[in-house]
Amino acid sequence: MWRTALLMSVVVSLVACDGKGPALKGDYPAVKLTDRVYVIHGINELPDRRNQGFINNPGFVLTSKGVVVVDPGSSVRIGEMVLAKISGVTKQPVIAVFNTHVHGDHWLGNQAIKAAYPKAVIYAHPNMKSKAPAAGAEWVGLLNRLTDGAVKGTEPVGPDTHVDHDEILKLGDRHFRIYHNGKAHTDGDVMIEVVEEKTMFLGDNVFAGRIGRMDDGHFAGNVAAIEMAMQSGASQFVPGHGPSNGRNILVGYRDYLRTLHDEVKRYYDQGLQDFEMKPKIAESLIRFQKWYGFDEQLGRHISLAYQQIQAESF
Repeated sequence: MWRTALLMSVVVSLVACDGKGPALKGDYPAVKLTDRVYVIHGINELPDRRNQGFINNPGFVLTSKGVVVVDPGSSVRIGEMVLAKISGVTKQPVIAVFNTHVHGDHWLGNQAIKAAYPKAVIYAHPNMKSKAPAAGAEWVGLLNRLTDGAVKGTEPVGPDTHVDHDEILKLGDRHFRIYHNGKAHTDGDVMIEVVEEKTMFLGDNVFAGRIGRMDDGHFAGNVAAIEMAMQSGASQFVPGHGPSNGRNILVGYRDYLRTLHDEVKRYYDQGLQDFEMKPKIAESLIRFQKWYGFDEQLGRHISLAYQQIQAESF
């Protein structure tokens, strides 16, 4: 018994000396989408103590020169987990990272990547790059509160350089095409198509089985971004949250956003206030009511869409 207690004491002491939150609990497999593309699906819900903030979908791509990572997660510990999963597949170094947007649950894992591979180049949209310093500090504080300190020791490490719409980066023997369509989930989203693999990382322009927050976004712009992704050469898609799949995940989230926007516009034109629309719009969106976050986000989404439509009417 005393040996067990001693061992636990040593473990706790090591964690404390490390200065970081606890190691990630649970096993999150690296799912092979193609010969070169892997994704680690996080828990499709809001960050809390139980999931330790691991709620997004980090991905990695194997090239002839090294590994390219997309959205390494919300903490240094999650970034370390991503590196461990990579090392189970290849001994190649990480040469590049893409951050899809400014929300910290997607990029605070940069810290672990840079610590292990200082020469890895981190790419993001210019708007994300400029906002990352302030947003990073806010997100570390928010995630620490929501997870009861699971992201302790995480320090924001922002992008090194920027990429924008229609740029194609050749990294090793793979080409990465960048898509940006103005304001969508945020004003600094990029979607990344791995051309030879016919796979696209969508960031939070698409959620699968979950309703995302739109406080920094634009409904019509998000629909347009999804339709742009539909015109790409990709056949497999990795959403920011939820399971990866084919075009069906694009269609599902687009239909939610478009139906909500169009219904708000219809009732706005009839002179209804946002709170008066909610029961009617909930009925129009009944097929989405089992998606995670539907009840919590619906009223907020109606209000945001109402404000956008009102502003555009002047």
